[in-house]
Amino acid sequence: MKKNSLKYFFLLFALPFLFSCERDLETEGISRITNYPVFDMPGEQFMSVPVGGTFNDPGVTATEGGASIPVTKTGDVVDTSTPGVYVMTYTATNKDGYSASTKRYVGVIAPDAAAADLSGNYKRNAGVFGVSKVTKVGVGLYTTDNVGGVAVGGPATSIFFYNPTGNRLVGPEQNNGTGVFAVTNATYSPAAGTTPASYTWTVINPGYGAAPRTFVKQ
Repeated sequence: MKKNSLKYFFLLFALPFLFSCERDLETEGISRITNYPVFDMPGEQFMSVPVGGTFNDPGVTATEGGASIPVTKTGDVVDTSTPGVYVMTYTATNKDGYSASTKRYVGVIAPDAAAADLSGNYKRNAGVFGVSKVTKVGVGLYTTDNVGGVAVGGPATSIFFYNPTGNRLVGPEQNNGTGVFAVTNATYSPAAGTTPASYTWTVINPGYGAAPRTFVKQ
């Protein structure tokens, strides 16, 4: 009995090592550390050109652990004869099959919008009456530091948007580093007589409702 007991003891003791070796063989050659693609984007992520201008895509490169990897470009083809906002997506995949992507935005701006300047402070006419500081940063290209008119704006509520033609505004889907935002149904109303300029849009973000938000220039 003692001899058999000892035999079973050694068998039970050895089983974990047998299974451990089997698992090691099954995972042999599989990377346990993956380096995700890192992008380098020459130029600006948000760009604009006037109608009839020239756009040359500076392109995007990607590396994995310091080594270059291929980048695939999809999305819009920029037509500089047609006002609008064009979005291009650049995607790279590492050796373990993990993909990452980045985007470039190009606004083609009509002459009337190119000549306009919407800069200024705009107060939301509802809620906490937060103030949005709108700044022109390019031809028909702007930023706001308070997309939803919250009490205090800042980097977490900042986006880029375009005025491509007439009184139409476009805020394409974008990641500002703290969340993904876009605006829809966006229009601008210039000042008329004693009525100040204003703009209205709906913010697309999980933290905001679906109601339009109007901002009046101060």
